[in-house]
Amino acid sequence: GSEMCIRDRPPTFNSLAITEPNNYVEHFIDSSGVVSWRFFSAKPDCEFNEWDFSGTNEEEAACLFNILKDMGKEVYTAVYDDLGAPVCRILVPGYSEVYQVEDLIWDNTNRALDYREDILNLHALSDEQLAALAERLEDSQIDDYTDIITLIGIEFDENTVWGQLTVLELKLLINLALQQHEEALERAESFMQFNDNTVERGLFYQAVSAVLEITLDDELQLGDYLVNLQRMFGDQTMDAVVGSVNGNVRFYGLTPTNMQLEGLEKHLRLIESYKKLHAARAARA
Repeated sequence: GSEMCIRDRPPTFNSLAITEPNNYVEHFIDSSGVVSWRFFSAKPDCEFNEWDFSGTNEEEAACLFNILKDMGKEVYTAVYDDLGAPVCRILVPGYSEVYQVEDLIWDNTNRALDYREDILNLHALSDEQLAALAERLEDSQIDDYTDIITLIGIEFDENTVWGQLTVLELKLLINLALQQHEEALERAESFMQFNDNTVERGLFYQAVSAVLEITLDDELQLGDYLVNLQRMFGDQTMDAVVGSVNGNVRFYGLTPTNMQLEGLEKHLRLIESYKKLHAARAARA
């Protein structure tokens, strides 16, 4: 195992490769980042000292916070003791977090506010509103493989199409709804190549891709292929595919919802839990 890791990602003396932000992320995600040869030196960087816990909690905390202050770091703390078990959360931008400070500014949950309402009301949007949503998603440079759960901050059942939905698939479904067949074909191919989804969803887009190619080719007629496509993918899937390509079926697999979270039981249960927490806080106030 270790021999394979050294061969695949050998250590390096290149400090830039070690301190590159994405290298930290790779270590954080699955420990696959590059390490320095210096870790294997028999000579330590500093002399070993036993931990000194002689101070009180308050003294130790003051000492650590002063160290961070001397380093020019801002410390944000949040203490939760509403349920009788004290929990302290500490955030030190540029020090405690694996991801860069810029991510805290630009890649935080506030961006959900730009998309949540339109995505939850997807089935009710006009063509103009759908086009505007697609344009905003494209201009935002949000990674195509960002899942919609993360983007809009809503918990969907992970076993549903909503729960597996990514920005890429959302754009693809909008392309189909707007009859943008060339763009839809390109994204369908990307979906099949890179997306990890259910077998059923993969077959749906495999059939979509085939029907789009036939539709876009002036020398081909869908009727010549439909019987055999139905044999390969099944009548129900092909009805959804043909309907999606001709615009009669919109957002196949996504059950309609809205800003009231209709049908989203998982998120509604989460809200109920928060209501209990707020009630407990009010009772202690």
